[in-house]
Amino acid sequence: MKKTKSPLLFLVFSLVFIGLIFISISSLSEANSTIGDKFFFIKKQGFWLILGIAALYVTSKVKIEFIKKFSFVFYSISILGLILVLIPGLGNEALGAKRWLDLGFTSIQPSEILKLTSIIYFSYLFSKPEKRHLKNLILYLGIPFILIIIEPNLSTAILISAIVGSIYYLSGGDILPLFGIIIFTLILSIPLIFLSPYRSARLKTFLEPQQNQSTSSYHSNQIILTLSSGGLFGKGFANSDQKYKFLPKISTDSILAVIGEEVGFIGLFAVLLIYLSLINYLLKFSQTIEDPFQSLLVSATACWIAYQSLINISAIAALIPLTGVPLPFISYGGSSLLTLFIAIGLVRNVEKNQKMLLYSKGEHHENKKNDHHHRNTSHPSFRTNSTIEKRS
Repeated sequence: MKKTKSPLLFLVFSLVFIGLIFISISSLSEANSTIGDKFFFIKKQGFWLILGIAALYVTSKVKIEFIKKFSFVFYSISILGLILVLIPGLGNEALGAKRWLDLGFTSIQPSEILKLTSIIYFSYLFSKPEKRHLKNLILYLGIPFILIIIEPNLSTAILISAIVGSIYYLSGGDILPLFGIIIFTLILSIPLIFLSPYRSARLKTFLEPQQNQSTSSYHSNQIILTLSSGGLFGKGFANSDQKYKFLPKISTDSILAVIGEEVGFIGLFAVLLIYLSLINYLLKFSQTIEDPFQSLLVSATACWIAYQSLINISAIAALIPLTGVPLPFISYGGSSLLTLFIAIGLVRNVEKNQKMLLYSKGEHHENKKNDHHHRNTSHPSFRTNSTIEKRS
């Protein structure tokens, strides 16, 4: 039976390459004016990329049983990082938020690490039928959720909750109580928004983008101006005008706007197509895996990339308020890039454990014959298995 090569690494490194290109051309002016080295950001991102590739290689080789065995330890360490970041002298404060832990030679963002350890731990936890309860979701997610809110970083807290909630649902957990948790979280978010000056300012900016164009609405209006000036085909590579001190957070939150200005709608569509192809591959591949933990791990990685991309793109398109959530694999940021590479390394590890890859014609034919008992859900095998367990 003929096997085909996995598109996983090609899709991932395509996004990374796009990120490196646009970080290098968009951050020159900012790096030169703020640090005195116009290549600072690209050199630092290159360092994290090398570290990420090494981490990808290691995690693609490590035994999956080792990952399962120490999943709670990894999760606990990431929660410890969230506690340390709130201690004066250890956590770096920027723009009123304590989100970075100072390691001396560099700094890391514990909430980014929690995204990784969450998909590992909760995939393991909910792969066991006896642990697949909503109370475990609330119990083990509650503490880090509160810690991230205190930083404050509401968008990341909601993102991680969405990922973990998806793992719970895909494992076969009850959907109705989960809806209750979602509604409760949304209700809880309302006072958190209005009691926080910067969150309420972001909401007001979103609702009234033309007000205070020189202050609170400046960032969002510059993003719209940047995107609209790109047109269908863009101004041309490295020809962005907005990157010269007009657009804030060029290489992080706003990098997609720079891409849109230089390569236009066609270029943006190509980037979105790569994301959709990667997410589609991960979700379809997860349904071919028999081991519950490994299957949930792969689908959780897809949810992570999908939700984070959706939040960033929606904010850039002014569909939701600006959040500061980075664009996966493309935005500048070491913690985000490293943890994503570790997750991809684990997916690659799972791939190697499978006898056949997703796009093998023979495998596709066999799956069609074996899927007659599946429900029409995003993760049918687990949803069905859960129902069988409850009836027995």
